[in-house]
Amino acid sequence: MLVWAKTVRAWTASGLMALLLGLGAVVLLAAPVAPALNAPAVSGQRVTLSWNAVPGALGYRLSVGVNPSAPAYAQNVGPATSYTFDSPFTGTGWVAVQAYDASGLSPYSNVVQLVIGGAAGTPAAPQDLQYGISGRNVVLSWRAGMGGSAPLGVLLEAGTSPGAANLGSIPLPISTQTTVPNVPNGTYYARVYAVNASGRSAPSNEVRIDMPGGGGPCVPPPASSLAASVNGQTVGFAWSPVVGVAGYNLEVSLSPTSPAVLSQTFGPGTTSFAYPNAPAGTYYARVVTGAACGAQTGSNVVPLTVTGPPPGTGPRTPNPPPGQRLPLPNMSSVVEAIARAYPNELRNSCREHGGNNAWMFRLVQELRRHDTRWGLNWKRGNRGDMSQDAIDYNFGSTADEDTTNVYIIDVIGGHCGGNPGPTWIDQTQATADKGEIGRWTLQPYIAAGGQP
Repeated sequence: MLVWAKTVRAWTASGLMALLLGLGAVVLLAAPVAPALNAPAVSGQRVTLSWNAVPGALGYRLSVGVNPSAPAYAQNVGPATSYTFDSPFTGTGWVAVQAYDASGLSPYSNVVQLVIGGAAGTPAAPQDLQYGISGRNVVLSWRAGMGGSAPLGVLLEAGTSPGAANLGSIPLPISTQTTVPNVPNGTYYARVYAVNASGRSAPSNEVRIDMPGGGGPCVPPPASSLAASVNGQTVGFAWSPVVGVAGYNLEVSLSPTSPAVLSQTFGPGTTSFAYPNAPAGTYYARVVTGAACGAQTGSNVVPLTVTGPPPGTGPRTPNPPPGQRLPLPNMSSVVEAIARAYPNELRNSCREHGGNNAWMFRLVQELRRHDTRWGLNWKRGNRGDMSQDAIDYNFGSTADEDTTNVYIIDVIGGHCGGNPGPTWIDQTQATADKGEIGRWTLQPYIAAGGQP
């Protein structure tokens, strides 16, 4: 049995795509033979690869790196024998492909050199580094820099004096937020860098973090005042600053008393934020001010209504001829775009860990603007058990709701792990091989206020 055990960093559409699967413990019975990788076609950052089909293979796995003896990234690309992606680096790199079946991975193919043009050198420096404190945890957030070469990761550096790094450097995946738990009392100075094969960028701005000692009462901070505005499907929030708070947490719910479907932490220097492509529906928002000791105070609750496209007006691919199925559209760029726009929702998408389905609903709404054949998946066909990381596409002529004539696509890699990321894996055949089915539904999305 093949066991995937480790999730690695995610490439974005602007140079980094979904990196998802690292191979864990495997019992190899009779692995498939290695494919032969053809010469790549390169246009700017865009790379197209192709290879021969391996008999019996269920799919293929690409590995990319700047050193042919140590691939840095891997992606399962399904049963196709060609793949197009944006390179995560400029300069010279390497790529190889492996086939896999139920017994495991083949040996690597021939290793092919990639020479990627563009602006060589280090990435642009991250911007607007901020921090928030919740109890003994420090939440750091920043914005990606513009220009420069594509980053491969982020480096967090901290010290006990300005500019110092005596506390060490922590490598992070491509991200714009991280949480450092269990920080002792004291004063710290932190900065972040973007990194790639050419080295690290200039530093971001530096933040001073004062972790207070215990011993005194934990006094709740003053409340902020929240206002919201809606412009089409873009929702803007602004709140009044509160002196001395450790940070703010914006919470959005479907009713005044229900759990938040969106929760995002901001540093003490941020007092506004905007979300594009908000799903249609009525929401209730508040901003919570937090003291360094962990005490919190909620603001006023603000109701707001987002009006989506009229029901049923999304485009729809015509039915296929009788007995045939439509091809699967590749919508991986949409998945990556929604992941970039709503990273906190993606990280909070595991219900077993207290999360919710807000990111999945948002993704389905966006996909249905392209084709109303997209919907959610009843896991293994069991009505009422919604897949948290898979969506369906109705490839046939039957009505959408409850049909089993679907492609089943994984859209979250490493779900319920420490760093979930966007992905695009066709699991249709793998599901059938296990004797299971997918079943199309839109019911949970509509129940959450989404428009059909």
